[in-house]
Amino acid sequence: MTTTVVKAVKQFALFSVFIVAILSCESDIEGIGTNIVENGVFTSNQYNSDVKTYNKNILKRKAKSLGQYLLGVYHTNDFGKLEASIVTQLAPPSALDFGIDPVIDTVILTIPYQATKIGNTDVDVAGETIAVPEFELDSIFGDQTVDFNLNVYQLTSYLNTLDPTNPSELLEYYTDYTYNYNANPLYSGTFKPNAKDTVVYVNRPEVIIDYDTMDHDIDTIKNTNSVPAIRLPLDKTFFANNFLQNANLLESTEAFVEFFNGLYIQATENTNSKASVLSLNLSLESNVTIYYTNTTIVDETINDVDQNGDGVIEAGANVRTKQSAAFIFSGITTNTYARDYTTSTANTFLTSPNTVNGEEKLFIQGAAGSIALIDLFTNDDLNTLRANNWLINEANLTFYIDQTAENLNIPKKISLYNFDENAQIIDMFTEGPDLIDGNLQRDDNDNPLKYTVNITNYVSKILTPTNPITSSTLAVKIFNPFDIPTSALDTEIKDYSWSPKGVVLHGNQSLDADKRVKLEITYTELN
Repeated sequence: MTTTVVKAVKQFALFSVFIVAILSCESDIEGIGTNIVENGVFTSNQYNSDVKTYNKNILKRKAKSLGQYLLGVYHTNDFGKLEASIVTQLAPPSALDFGIDPVIDTVILTIPYQATKIGNTDVDVAGETIAVPEFELDSIFGDQTVDFNLNVYQLTSYLNTLDPTNPSELLEYYTDYTYNYNANPLYSGTFKPNAKDTVVYVNRPEVIIDYDTMDHDIDTIKNTNSVPAIRLPLDKTFFANNFLQNANLLESTEAFVEFFNGLYIQATENTNSKASVLSLNLSLESNVTIYYTNTTIVDETINDVDQNGDGVIEAGANVRTKQSAAFIFSGITTNTYARDYTTSTANTFLTSPNTVNGEEKLFIQGAAGSIALIDLFTNDDLNTLRANNWLINEANLTFYIDQTAENLNIPKKISLYNFDENAQIIDMFTEGPDLIDGNLQRDDNDNPLKYTVNITNYVSKILTPTNPITSSTLAVKIFNPFDIPTSALDTEIKDYSWSPKGVVLHGNQSLDADKRVKLEITYTELN
């Protein structure tokens, strides 16, 4: 039974009426609060209930239509290795026509980082001082100074929008899917994040800017928002053979997707080095841009300039002209997660969880990592507790952080939900996500200490003597923004997790008895 704050009763007559009202209608007791006057009629106490906690390995998560996509390699001693790759379709620009005699100069895959501008640096360019912006990269986990292998392939698996077994439903994609691709890479190399990667230079050998010296044009290309980006040069011969020679397939997105299934951007570990994984917002100008040169018909008589260097000013001159065509990430974009925790501390806990007695340590990680399951009231007789007819003022689950673990990237928040029903607990709607808490708390030395989750209403529903609910197995996971419901009808837990962060918690069998998982119940009863 939940309670709200009640004003102290100062007059004996009113207080008497108040008590009579309580005794005459037990269902109204839920309105009594935590600030009741200590006068001998009520007594506030605390009850600690035993819980059982154990680990559960999560093999896959939904991978389509994510808020963030991971790319890279993340490796810790506690959780092992995570390799995250991206699969995406492309969409052609509308009404694309490569024109007369097109020649591809270069093809660049661009994925902007998430970055914060931290200032400017003055740079001398040909005797002129230019302010160049400096950035700090955000949302990167691991060691940014270590590289990993990065390959880009032509995807040969067709990405269906609808489920072939049930065409009325959209097809779900999961992080453990295996995709087919052309073994000849469009790009292959090692990679590490670079905050200075803000410009790409494109040589235009057929665009002559000085016919006396035959100097050709060099384009300086920047993002619209100027933030640094991953920029990879792709095999231009592949695009010349497939795109320029099949230009009719670019007339519609449907025809193009049938012809070119998309890209597989694969990250793998390089010589067992602990590198980094990037969290990326692929809606921010991610694309493949073909920079090409074609022939355009120009009227040189307008400005009286010989633009093609043939020594003749003519109305219909053939001029080699620089062009570009951007194919944006569109349609279906998914993530794949390849995990290897065989040599990690978590391995035994994830492969052989002790579901009978509970465990010493709990390993919570996002990105199809692992969760912990919680059974409440494991050593209690619920019927006896319900017969007490307590007024539940507050009920908290407390999870202490194992400060002996690596704890390299600890999540700022955890989420608790009804695992049996894959549903929100009632407190999410009655109290809201802020009062449920689950936020990281630190000790006096600013070290990560614990998480506390308020489940007062849920416990009250279990312990009420009238029509109690069944105590379900709960689950704790790394918080994801989609965990917050959008309406009262949004009760189902969404199967998304794109944060690679993880934390090791003390379980109910922890060797440190003071830091075992606790269910602390504060209640009030009538004397």
